[in-house]
Formats: sequence, structure tokens, C-alpha cells
Amino acid sequence: MSSSETDKTQSDAAPHTISGRLVVMSMFILGVIGGTICVTYAIWHNAPFIELKKALAAEFPKSVPQIEGGQHKGSPMTLRIVMKVDFHPGEEANAALAEVATKRIVELAQQHQDLSPYEILRIHLVKQRPQDITSRKTIEFRVADLPDKSPK
Repeated sequence: MSSSETDKTQSDAAPHTISGRLVVMSMFILGVIGGTICVTYAIWHNAPFIELKKALAAEFPKSVPQIEGGQHKGSPMTLRIVMKVDFHPGEEANAALAEVATKRIVELAQQHQDLSPYEILRIHLVKQRPQDITSRKTIEFRVADLPDKSPK
């Protein structure tokens, strides 16, 4: 086989092309699938806490409550509630406000969430202003030590 025959067979083979329309449709379908997966995961991840989240948001407007429940390796099952507050919770002058807010958060958690799977209830109160140091206070309770106020 000569060099000219090899060149001829390679040039005769049409290059494999994909139409632009197929690429755009594939990208669109991939985007829809990815978005659906993200939304489904967010709903599934937050579903157990929706009732408590709504109750906290109603009780504390603009608090943007974030709730997570779970366990890291070797640690106890923990229900973690993070809320924005309108005072600096870390300051001694606001200790009474932090205590009142924490007490109410615990009451709402007992009313709207099954705490039996959890060993620890951890509440984070956060005050953050632009270009200011974040003030935060973390309060941790053992669920077994909480007074029983579960709905009957």
C-alpha cells in the first residue's frame, strides 16, 4: 500500500460531527436533570424540620432559622438550630435577651419536633452586621435533661 492510498482512505472517511441543535438540547436536558436533583435533595434534607422552621420564623421574624439534624462519626445525634437575632448575644448586657430567646426556641422545638432521636440540642444565636465582628452565642442542652413539654 502506497502513501497516496493511505492518504486517500483517510480523507474519504467523513469526520464525525454532532449538530449544534443536539448539543444545545443535551445541555438543556442535563440542566433540567441537575436542577431537579438539587431541588429534590433540598426538599428531602429539610423536610423533617419544616414545621419547626415555620414556627421559629413566625415567632422570630427575620431570624432566618437554619435547622440540621444528624451525627458526625463518633459524636452524639445533634439537632442544631442557627438563628439570626437583632441583639449581640455574646455581650453580657444582652444575656437576659439571649436567655429568653433560647427558652422560647427550646419550647418551640419541643412542640414542633420529635426530639427523641437526638441526644443534644444545640442553639446558635448570631448577630452579624456588615463590616462588623460577628457576635454569637452557642447554648447546648442534653435532650434527656429538658423538661417534658412534648405535645400529647
